[in-house]
Amino acid sequence: ICLVDGFNQSSYLQYKLKQYYKSKYTLVIPKEPISAIVKGDAQLTIVPHFISSRIVKYTYGVPCLFANRICSVSFESHISKYKYICDIDNKVYVKQCLVVFVNKNDAVKLGQVVQHSYSKISKQEKIAYAEIYRSEERDPEVITKCTCLGMIKVPYPAHFNDEDEYFIRFYFGEPVIRVTVTIKGKEYIEKEQQINYKVPDLII
Repeated sequence: ICLVDGFNQSSYLQYKLKQYYKSKYTLVIPKEPISAIVKGDAQLTIVPHFISSRIVKYTYGVPCLFANRICSVSFESHISKYKYICDIDNKVYVKQCLVVFVNKNDAVKLGQVVQHSYSKISKQEKIAYAEIYRSEERDPEVITKCTCLGMIKVPYPAHFNDEDEYFIRFYFGEPVIRVTVTIKGKEYIEKEQQINYKVPDLII
């Protein structure tokens, strides 16, 4: 933890921070606390990779269908409630499960991209949906206790078949999380949603 600005010279503040964070973090107190802010801004401008990675405070992901056989036994009530027979392959799946793109407390590098592929869940489905969820748990498995941050909707092009895939990408390590839905084919379609990091979403 680096203390900057004039108030960092407060002995009481330093004492309380050391008392609370000593076991987890090292406290850095610059000799010139006010100019440290200006110098830090200059460093970020001159050195684009001054921050190389971030620690994510939350788990981020999107809902999906899970095959019934791979769902956790601890979610039997969820399985019975959201069991679904897909009319494309006639297999049994479970709705409202969460595919994790990054887990709480994981480090993400600057510009890191995580991608998963998806396909239609029904022959009648006309739009690809990407709901973006956040959780305070690692690997929450289901979305019932997650917070929805936004949604991307992309209509399937006319030539999109039941077996075709589209891609959801999370771009981490930037000032915002960028989420895109991409459909490739005769025409290239991509839509994007940005999620602002709010303190303390990330510990840098």
